Amino acid sequence: MSLGSRPSLRRPVRKWGGRPAARLIAAALALYGDRCHLCGGSGADSADHVIPRSRGGPDTLDNLRPVHHRRGPRCNLRRRSMTMQEWRDRYGRPGPDPLPPSRHW
Repeated sequence: MSLGSRPSLRRPVRKWGGRPAARLIAAALALYGDRCHLCGGSGADSADHVIPRSRGGPDTLDNLRPVHHRRGPRCNLRRRSMTMQEWRDRYGRPGPDPLPPSRHW
């Protein structure tokens, strides 16, 4: 068997984008504020899947948290498909899981 014919061990990932994703990102930022759930810094501009999509995480508001993506430390790009435990083992933050909303209502 050649290397090119080996089956992939990764699951196919559902498409993420467009208006449905934009609405969920806006809702996550409105609900949880702009504090990045990965580094704890303010200025989050996107949403991260707590359970990565590549590991079966749903595209639902309860699985999304604010994260830096386009500016700042770009935490979402660094996390890729790591679990939260893998992220903490590598970067040692943030505190308890899950982070509470950063807005005071």
